[in-house]
Amino acid sequence: MSRARRAGSYRNVPVVLIGTVIVLALTVGGMLIADRRGSDSTPDAREAAGRQGGEPGHGPSPQVGAAATAAQACTAEVAAAQRVVDAARIAAGHWREHVQARTDLLSGKNSTEATKAIWKRTRLAGPADLARLSAAASAQQPTRGACTAIRGAAGTACRQRVAVLGTAAQAGRAASLDWQRHLEMMAAHKAGEFGNEHAQDLWVSAWRTAPANLNAFARADATLRRTGGCTPS
Repeated sequence: MSRARRAGSYRNVPVVLIGTVIVLALTVGGMLIADRRGSDSTPDAREAAGRQGGEPGHGPSPQVGAAATAAQACTAEVAAAQRVVDAARIAAGHWREHVQARTDLLSGKNSTEATKAIWKRTRLAGPADLARLSAAASAQQPTRGACTAIRGAAGTACRQRVAVLGTAAQAGRAASLDWQRHLEMMAAHKAGEFGNEHAQDLWVSAWRTAPANLNAFARADATLRRTGGCTPS
């Protein structure tokens, strides 16, 4: 009779309780298996974690990171200085064409029609020339001095490159300023601020003095072309 009661007692245990016990057992077992599988106790796992930054000491050292940042900053300084010279070269080139057109007209090399075509083409390009140079000069400002942080031969080469670029840029800006003044004079004349005679006098004066700054820039640009580049590292 007692065995019957014990056997029947299992039927009295709620089904929900039995199901809960089974679920808990399965959950604990799954967590133990997952823990063993997720362990990075093996050398391969530790190495992979190190490559992904999971362990300290496997990433780039602070010194390497700082050197890379300094090299990037120096590269940016050189590139920004080069863009100023490139912009000045375009502006000075159009100004030189504008001036040379009158020289060729007076010598009989160019016809009046050909001369006027050159003047118009370069005059229309002038505002973009000056805007390009102004933008390049503004973008250069935050990069100045970056190459002073580079040591050794690479730093010396980069600083020399920046210095030569600076000389060329200064000469190019002087020639471009002459171009700007002439463009402003033509705009003022067109607006009726003064007559043809005064405009002609101003033009002839600008034509006579233009070669000084144009030729200075040409010499500085030639020196720049002979100067080696640099690779900061």
